[in-house]
Amino acid sequence: MKKIFAVALCFAVLFAGSAFALSLADIDINAASTEGSVMTFSLNHVGATTHPYQYGAAAFAKLVKEYTGGKYGVTVYPASQIASGAKAIEFVQMGTLDICLDSTMALENFVPEDGVLNLPFLFSTKKEVYEVLDGPVGDELKAFAENYGFKILCWMDNGFRDMSNSVRRIAQPDDLKGMKLRTPESPVFIDTFTQLGAVPTAMAVSEVFSAMQLGIVDGQENPSSNFVNNKYIEINKFYTLSHHIYTAEPLIMNIDKWESLDEETRAAIQKAANEACTLEREYSDNIDAENIKTIEAAGVEVTRLTSEQVDAFKAAVAPVYEKYKGQFGDSITKIQEAVKAVK
Repeated sequence: MKKIFAVALCFAVLFAGSAFALSLADIDINAASTEGSVMTFSLNHVGATTHPYQYGAAAFAKLVKEYTGGKYGVTVYPASQIASGAKAIEFVQMGTLDICLDSTMALENFVPEDGVLNLPFLFSTKKEVYEVLDGPVGDELKAFAENYGFKILCWMDNGFRDMSNSVRRIAQPDDLKGMKLRTPESPVFIDTFTQLGAVPTAMAVSEVFSAMQLGIVDGQENPSSNFVNNKYIEINKFYTLSHHIYTAEPLIMNIDKWESLDEETRAAIQKAANEACTLEREYSDNIDAENIKTIEAAGVEVTRLTSEQVDAFKAAVAPVYEKYKGQFGDSITKIQEAVKAVK
């Protein structure tokens, strides 16, 4: 009983107050790493050094050091310096990498239950996303991950995914027919774009620019930050604000590494993750509109879908839900009900 009380008190003290230790102005993305006197964790992410991931990782590194009294730090490896996608998550599972900030598309290869987040048109707004993932549904998805050796510290943001290509404007499902489109290595993504009539080609994000440049694929689909930061803006002429899938970005730690830490350190790291997540989301939300301005200023034709056009895409991908309802079961229903409850 005394131990439980002590742990509870520790968390209460650490989480007391609502003010964050950092603001976006305090984050130096060019000096993202920190060093701890006891241990320095390795953290890999796939974003460029100007991507929202870098802000989130830098904030996390700084806050971990602050909240552990300098005992723990974080070395940040941006732009897939160690690995990307499924390989990075595999490294975390093996314990050769402590933490990674990666996508649910990669995570579903190890935690199939969390692949539910990759279903098309599951969310309409970021408000829906944040309230669902920060609530009981998000906690349940975190629990699934622990069964496979992962501790999800938080859900950072990469925004809604849009489509781009160098062939033609996309305003309806028929416009995708026969188009070679790069997708992540996710069965749900592949099935979604197959259903829309495209020819999905799964490949690592590091290969996408050259694949489009060489004509191996006609286009890709990604959030606007990726489109701008990965310089796809240089080779794609058409961009559609389809918002077809939301990209959740779990901050994933090796569960054995997590459980080897004492309760006070865990509480400090969790607090750091929560606050870094809020800051990363804030930065990502702030630049959404700026990204579109940048895309248009570069001469890319941007298509904004009407509600009727969005409904046509939703109708076209309905069979994807039918195919996966057996696999994801109650999770689809729980997410849909949680979305309806968002005011």
